[in-house]
Amino acid sequence: MFKKTVIFYVMIVCNFALSLSFAQAETQEPKICRFGVPPWQKGRSFDDVRNAYQPMLNWLTEQTGCQFVAVGGVTYDDLVEKLVTGKVHLAELGPVTYVLATQKNPQINLLLTNLIWNPDKTELVDGYFGYIITLKKHNEINLLSDLKNKPFGFVDLESSSGYVYPNALLKDNGIDYKTFFSKTYFLKNHLNVTDAIASESIIAGATWQYNLAESIKKHGDIFKVIHATIPIPNNCLAAHPSLPQKLQIKIKQLLPSINQTALEKIGTKGFVERPDSFYNSVRHVMKQQAEP
Repeated sequence: MFKKTVIFYVMIVCNFALSLSFAQAETQEPKICRFGVPPWQKGRSFDDVRNAYQPMLNWLTEQTGCQFVAVGGVTYDDLVEKLVTGKVHLAELGPVTYVLATQKNPQINLLLTNLIWNPDKTELVDGYFGYIITLKKHNEINLLSDLKNKPFGFVDLESSSGYVYPNALLKDNGIDYKTFFSKTYFLKNHLNVTDAIASESIIAGATWQYNLAESIKKHGDIFKVIHATIPIPNNCLAAHPSLPQKLQIKIKQLLPSINQTALEKIGTKGFVERPDSFYNSVRHVMKQQAEP
């Protein structure tokens, strides 16, 4: 009887210890945080984008004790799938890809919204504009209607400023891109669009204000804006539920105070907390696009 009692209590202690270890494992912060970066800034090499984000990731590593490593999204859809399935813990998403991610996995958590300079560089703002652009040398092209039967470049079906908002702009002006342009290309990232316009492989294309500014540095002041979209909410940082809440809260608290020097090579110039409802305008535009 005594032996059975001892065995019973030993089993209770072991079960308690095992439960405690599981509980600790669930709350323990991971040693590595995989950070998904979008293809809009990818350009030609993943090394370029990793080097651009590395100062911010190094800063987060120092502040949290968790090692942050960059994982590239090959396409917008690829990055969404990586976050939705937990292949990355945290990702920078465009407004459309953020909405798509939350539709596929409602447990995706919005942490912070990116801040960027306004066009005059007088203040940091939480929204931006998409543009339909061509070359200044095309004096005959000044309106959307002037693009009829011309080759045109979008970025990707999941790109906010590279497709969704420009396509909404075209629809509002009675233009169906499938029949309006002589040919339509989806060039996978913004840099490819402006490079193609510069080389006159296409006559016009869709991009956003940061890439336009960077492309002017690269090619010179050769571009002109034909039309701007309505304001678009900025990119955001969103987390997979596998990233512990404690670390999510820490990131939300820390990143708004990051030094600007750690962000100088990327489009983001700061971070601010915004509710999920901030992206409802994106949901509205996406719903309009889905309607026949």
